[in-house]
Amino acid sequence: MKKKLFDIGGKIWKHKFLFGIAILVIGGAVYFGYNNGFESDSGNDVKTTTIKRDNIDIIVTGTGQVYAESQVDLKGVKAGDGIDVIEITVQNDQEVKKNDLIAVLDTTDPMKSIRNARLSLESSLISQKEVENEFDNETVEEKWRRQSQEISVQQKQASLSDAQTNLEDYYIRAPFDGIVTGLSVEVGDSVSQSDVVASVITEAMHAEISLNEVDAVMVKKGNKVALTFDALSGVVMEGEISKIDTIGKVSQNVVSYNAEISFESTSGLLKPGMSVNAEISVDSRENVLQVSNSAIKTDDDGSTYVQVLQANISSTTTSDDSAQKFKIKKQVIETGLTDDVVTEILSGDINEGDIIIIKMSTSSSSGSDEKEAAGGLLDSVKMGGGGGKR
Repeated sequence: MKKKLFDIGGKIWKHKFLFGIAILVIGGAVYFGYNNGFESDSGNDVKTTTIKRDNIDIIVTGTGQVYAESQVDLKGVKAGDGIDVIEITVQNDQEVKKNDLIAVLDTTDPMKSIRNARLSLESSLISQKEVENEFDNETVEEKWRRQSQEISVQQKQASLSDAQTNLEDYYIRAPFDGIVTGLSVEVGDSVSQSDVVASVITEAMHAEISLNEVDAVMVKKGNKVALTFDALSGVVMEGEISKIDTIGKVSQNVVSYNAEISFESTSGLLKPGMSVNAEISVDSRENVLQVSNSAIKTDDDGSTYVQVLQANISSTTTSDDSAQKFKIKKQVIETGLTDDVVTEILSGDINEGDIIIIKMSTSSSSGSDEKEAAGGLLDSVKMGGGGGKR
């Protein structure tokens, strides 16, 4: 007998490596089964989740770009083709005030116009003086000549005023307080009427993002937004929705709506054109009872319910001391806010910590069939000790 035991022990020791692997596999299987649900002695595998309290946030996402609140492209309004730039008074990224001089274009032509208009006015004034001195007692015809000359003087005065105003168009000035950008010309360069000499932008900026039609209906003016930027790793800025399109834009049969986001603070980091990613908080609840969406079921009458796993409701004992007897209670609930994962519970006989059935599978010789537990205080299920978690 001792020899046989010795021989068995020797074989086990000889194959100790394979024996160790077998122990690990068995132990792992037991651990996995314990942590992924209850397995009853009747072959039922029950997957559960637990009622808990937490916050629920409904988030809508969108992408877009950063823009200056205002931007004006400056051109020589009256400039013809090939007019020269004779003076530049600023540099890119320079701050300017309203009406500060940016650049001067060649004023030769407008100065000629002013000179000619002034000479024409002086000539007309001389003619008017002669008419006034010529007649002491004016007739109707003489009166008409005098009035005609007065009108001519007024016309010459208007022409001079127009020429002087036209000259101002050759002096390019800042339209508002802001920052000079896009200045790409130098003294001596020639520009046409369509060429942009420089741009002035405001320091204040905003973001514009695009939303699909499903998300757009949930977004409202004033919604808080968290913004991140491809060019600024780790930077998160806060903002809010300041405007959203009423009418969508259709492109390739897809409808989208633009939303404008104002920043609470730009911290001097943002530049127009930066890519932005926005997370818009459209609704939220704090510290509410919630359950996994996969555990919520709908009855034939349209009511919503969950199946609560109740323990120790029977005093019946079993031969297996480690087993407990459970029953399933169908509990009607009223639901509130929901996201892609969980749903708020507004009412129902549900408490934090309650164990809720997600699904129940029944093993059979032909395989494993998934089923829903019956409603009401119905089926009792005998489970091994312990509980599963979602």
